[in-house]
Amino acid sequence: MIKTKILTTRDVNEIVIIHKLAFKDAFLTSLGDSFLKLYYKSVIKSNGAVTIGLFSRNDLLGFAVGAINSDGFNKKLVIENFISYFLMFIELFFKNPISIYRLYKNFSKKSADFDKGNYSELFSIAVLPEKSSRGLGKKLLLDFEVELKSYGAKIITLTTDEEKNESVLSFYSKMGYHVYYKFITYPSRKMIKLQKNIK
Repeated sequence: MIKTKILTTRDVNEIVIIHKLAFKDAFLTSLGDSFLKLYYKSVIKSNGAVTIGLFSRNDLLGFAVGAINSDGFNKKLVIENFISYFLMFIELFFKNPISIYRLYKNFSKKSADFDKGNYSELFSIAVLPEKSSRGLGKKLLLDFEVELKSYGAKIITLTTDEEKNESVLSFYSKMGYHVYYKFITYPSRKMIKLQKNIK
């Protein structure tokens, strides 16, 4: 039986494995396991986050993580875990200096003047690739929305690629998401911010 449960820091290793399988070419994946573990662990520990997983017994099949209030969430996350992130940024600076700039852009991706961040945001959702055709992504997203509603959330957003991403965009469209706005992030990546009213 598949159940949705709140994620704990004990799940971080499995989350990273699923993340790497689902997002092989993503920028965050390129930062390595240590960064991913730090990021997901700090999100799970944050009292401003919603983090859920789909489990078959004790095996994690998929996860969804996001913020109850997007405005300033990532900045607060870094401040709350300052020493860990500072040491990680030093390591990244020597390994790949440009990654620091890209991280900054990612953490501050309020890319339209009218975007005040006064909504909830889904940061990452993934299912094991071999389980992806079983409706688990839909269940995971719906359960994530229900969890957000329990905190009084009314609007949820997410950001995804605009190009070569037809199946993902089609999925979100079927789930009731529409285009909030489009923007370009570093270096010249075309992105779409999607939005859904979940009242």
